[in-house]
Amino acid sequence: MFLDSALSKSAVSTIYSAKEEQRAQLINSCRAAYIIVGIALLLTTPIIAMGTSTLFPLRTDQLNLAYWIGIAAAVEYALALPGQYFQMLNVLRARHFTYAQYQLCIQLSRFFAVAIVAASTHQIEWVLAAVVLRKIPDYLILWLFWRNQEMEPRSPVEWSLVTTLYRLAAPIIGVALLQVLATEFISIYVSHAYGAETLGKYRSVYDILNKIWFVATLYPVLIYPKICEWLADTHRKAWLKDMMSNLTLGSALIYGAFTLAGLTIYPLLAQWFPTLQDAGPFLAGLLAGVCMSGHVRLGYEFLQAQKNAGAALLINLLSLGAGAATLFTFYGCATREIGWAWFTSQLLAVAIVDVRNGILLSSSVRGSILGLLPWLGVGLGVFLTTSINGMVGTVATLLLLAVFMISLAFLAKTLRDLRQAKCAE
Repeated sequence: MFLDSALSKSAVSTIYSAKEEQRAQLINSCRAAYIIVGIALLLTTPIIAMGTSTLFPLRTDQLNLAYWIGIAAAVEYALALPGQYFQMLNVLRARHFTYAQYQLCIQLSRFFAVAIVAASTHQIEWVLAAVVLRKIPDYLILWLFWRNQEMEPRSPVEWSLVTTLYRLAAPIIGVALLQVLATEFISIYVSHAYGAETLGKYRSVYDILNKIWFVATLYPVLIYPKICEWLADTHRKAWLKDMMSNLTLGSALIYGAFTLAGLTIYPLLAQWFPTLQDAGPFLAGLLAGVCMSGHVRLGYEFLQAQKNAGAALLINLLSLGAGAATLFTFYGCATREIGWAWFTSQLLAVAIVDVRNGILLSSSVRGSILGLLPWLGVGLGVFLTTSINGMVGTVATLLLLAVFMISLAFLAKTLRDLRQAKCAE
């Protein structure tokens, strides 16, 4: 399921390094790459289903239903390829408003189609059928959007470009899979160490906090083509080199302020919603980790735009290893190790990603280190929250939040002055 976004990113990064006359050829090669993926997935579905049931046997009388779920997912994905291709064209052509409109329409259509079937029947087979057949209104929506778009010029498929797209997409797929694995690995640990009830509480808190990460994954998708465009232009790349330290510092201050604000209001929320008190031992580290993962996501976009996705893959591996080591080192510490694992793993990723991007763009090391200072403040806030209870800890976190907001205002003023000075020139 990650191959669609990975192909889109590899196409975006390639199109800005290609000549104008090669762009039509690249788009047609992208279409061929999408079709090949869909056909390959459909053909290998029985093998995947058989291998999965052999490695992870499902002890149930509904084994046939499990096969149908897998087949429905594969068919649903293959039928979605035209829509994914259309969205890739929107990203390549910087049609962000069309991208957002189309996403809104198909998501509403899917929600109502499945909700109506689920409300009218308790048969899971009908719900699976609705999941697949909801592509029919999706195609109608796609036709309504696509009919007003300019036709793409015809050009023969360049198979070497298809191979290049797959090669560039491979590490991006690895990064996406490792990011999911990091989350699911901790969930498996919680289930093993503390049982299903604690897992449910952990997942509930994580799903609420994950809305921060959802926003963090949305805006890099929209600005990723711009990053590729800037890096392909000599003057804009020089500007980006000068601004990179300010961008990382500003992102760290914004996400750090989110973290500290959450730590400040958590005691009040816990009084209103007593179930949140169970999340107390790990919430501070989890909140900081989710915010740091949002910050590092933008750094991954810069790495991928510079065709350095292999470094992002290695960083994810190191981050996953640090989180796993923390969990097993402090096994059974009344769920506190969950927060420590999130904080440790994401802090390591932030440090390496920010420094690595600074090196690739030839930015100053001093600027990269300066961008890491807000995370030390966040770490202090997490420590105060988890070690000092009551009003003293809340006041200390409020003071830290005030420092972050003042620093953010000062940075905004500095950037405004620099922009005015450049306009005057």
